[in-house]
Parts: sequence; C-alpha cells; structure tokens
Amino acid sequence: MKKLILSCLCILVFIGINPYRSFASWPIGKYRDIVIPSMFLYHQTDRFDRDGHRVKGDPGAGFTSYSANLYVGYGISRRLDFIASVPYVYTQNKFANGDKITNQGLGDLYMGLSYNLVNFNYVRYLSVQVSGIAPLYNHSVELGLGNYGAEVKLMYCGNLPKSIASKGYFNTELAYRRYFDVQGPDQLSFSGTVGYPISHHDQLNLELLFFRSFSSNKAFNPNINNARDYAFFKPSLNYGHQFTRRFSTFIGGYYTPFGKNTGVGYGGSIQAIIKI
Repeated sequence: MKKLILSCLCILVFIGINPYRSFASWPIGKYRDIVIPSMFLYHQTDRFDRDGHRVKGDPGAGFTSYSANLYVGYGISRRLDFIASVPYVYTQNKFANGDKITNQGLGDLYMGLSYNLVNFNYVRYLSVQVSGIAPLYNHSVELGLGNYGAEVKLMYCGNLPKSIASKGYFNTELAYRRYFDVQGPDQLSFSGTVGYPISHHDQLNLELLFFRSFSSNKAFNPNINNARDYAFFKPSLNYGHQFTRRFSTFIGGYYTPFGKNTGVGYGGSIQAIIKI
C-alpha cells in the first residue's frame, strides 16, 4: 500500500478530551499540505466515581459539547512537518433544577513540529512530535483549562505485517502533556489503531485510547474540557471513504465503558481530509 494512500486512510480525529488528534505518524511530504475540517459531538449524563463505579446522573442533567476543528499540516521537508489545529467549541451544562450554563468560542491552539526519526523501507515509520498549547479565550470562559502547555509524542505506524493480514495498517501513539499551572495537570495517553480496507475506496478502523490525567485538583467536573484529575478507556469505530487520492471523508462513533472521576461519555465525529 502506498504511503499516500496510507496517510489518507489512517486519518481519524477522535475528540473526547481535547479537540485534536493528529495523524502525524505518517510524514506529509516535502512542500505538501493537508487540511482537515472536522465536527465533533460529546455527551454525558452519568459519570464514574473515583473508584470506577458508575453513578447515575440526576434526571434532566447532562453535559454536551459540540466543536468544529480545523487542522493544517505542511511538509517542510521529507522528514519534518509543521502542524497546527484550532477548534471552535460550544458547550452546554444542564442541571437537574432546569438551570444551564453555555459557553462558546475558540478553544486551545495546538501547534508544533513532527519529525520522522526512522522509516523502515517506507513501510513503517517511527516519528516524534513536539507541540505547544495556547488558550484563545479568557479564564472566565470554560472552553478548556485556560493554561499554556506542551506535549511530546512518540508515534509508530505502517502496514500490518503480512503474517497478520495481507492488507491494512496500524498506528500507535504514546504521549505526555503538561499544562503550566500549579494544579497541572500532567497527562499520559496511549492509543492504538488498526484499519482494514473493505473495498478499493472504503475502510473500517478500530481505535483504542487509554488516558490518564494527574492533578492535585481532584474535583469532578462534568465539563470534560475543564476536568483535571481523571482516567478513562475509550474505543471508537470508524468508517472512511476515499473519493479521490486527494479527498476522503470519515465518520465515527465512540463510547466510554470504563473510567474514573469522569463522565460516561459517547459521541461521534465527521471530517474531510484534503491533500493539496
């Protein structure tokens, strides 16, 4: 499977915690551009307590987040890529007494560089990405943690070994993120994705995400964008269609079966991938 097709097929942005996930494991290519407009939904009514037990939410209460995200990538060289992502977020937190709090506006700007450390015969790639995070809103608006931050990510991806499948690809990412505040948080995540073509232009992929956020602030927050100390496991199933070599679309859904101090969330995403 050619690198260009792989890079189009593997893209699936999953937003549950932050409105950004990159596919930067695959190099974009020198002087090439990629643009990904996306829309996401997250909703929760129930929650997990600190011991992982499910707690039923109050009738009529719940949290919903809608976001539109724009991701842009540019290939500076064959190994080095520039990436940037910015979301527009709308959130609504409903309470059992009928009150509700809504917020909307630009979220966190995510910007950085991805470097391909090693390519294994252009079949598999090992890359590292370093990024910065900057809030585009004031602290009185709950569209994120409101703090600057940084992230380093190690990524390994490529074709599935022939001993496993004759077609398909995988993508794994291990990331550490730090927000520069006395409460943190420090965040660790690991994700693994396996994709398989079901026709010449269609594919399915399954992603598993493990996420842990550490903070001295242990309070539960139904607004997932503002939570600090929590953990979850979140699988997602996605379908992609490639219209041309330069244009693809993806649609997907996810659910949170296990977690600690976080919502029992579910939702979905739809996005377009445009290579220029």
